[in-house]
Amino acid sequence: MELVGKSLGDLKADRAEKVFSFGTGLGVASQCLEAVEELHKHGFIHRDLKPANYACGLDDNKHTIYILDFGIARKYINAKKEIKTPRETVGFKGTVRFAPLSCHRNIEMGPKDDCESWFYLLLDLILVGGLPWKKLNEKNEVLLAKEECRKEKRHTLYTGLKYTVELNKILVYIDSQAYQDRIDYQFIYKSLEEACVSAGLDIDAPYDWENSKEQGTSKEKSSRSK
Repeated sequence: MELVGKSLGDLKADRAEKVFSFGTGLGVASQCLEAVEELHKHGFIHRDLKPANYACGLDDNKHTIYILDFGIARKYINAKKEIKTPRETVGFKGTVRFAPLSCHRNIEMGPKDDCESWFYLLLDLILVGGLPWKKLNEKNEVLLAKEECRKEKRHTLYTGLKYTVELNKILVYIDSQAYQDRIDYQFIYKSLEEACVSAGLDIDAPYDWENSKEQGTSKEKSSRSK
């Protein structure tokens, strides 16, 4: 057990517009993905990535992001370190707002599906007003909204954001992957960095909360993303 700071969800809620600045959002998201990459290396998928399941560290670790809550994580490789044969149908696991398309469709999830949830998390950190389907609760309605954002309503994913070319490249890449594919995490990290450069920002700059004294604590199981 180790003390960690506020969750990303709580830190975001403390902000005036309930979102992080663009640079902080992308820097935080990069660390969040590093944690997921490490989990995938050990043969597990998380299946419930969202701001509430990440937290910053305390004191000298304010710039470190921790991943939490492995309650519905699933091992996706077998004893021979081969990717398991996908089950024909699976039940819904996770949080509706951040669930990948496969989860909505009751299809076996793999690393690319964690990455899709991570992408929704990224947008949730920086989009004023939140994800386009934020106010929807019914799973099928949310699925429809996510599908529409792949087509004629793709622009609604980036409402209010100025630097979206690199972000959209990430989504296109994630959507091109299949259950058994190995993810090119470096491509995603590089795209995040390029988005920051386009915005004239440093992805490694101090985060919005690092100069704040209002940082609560909570006792959680955690693993460092670096």
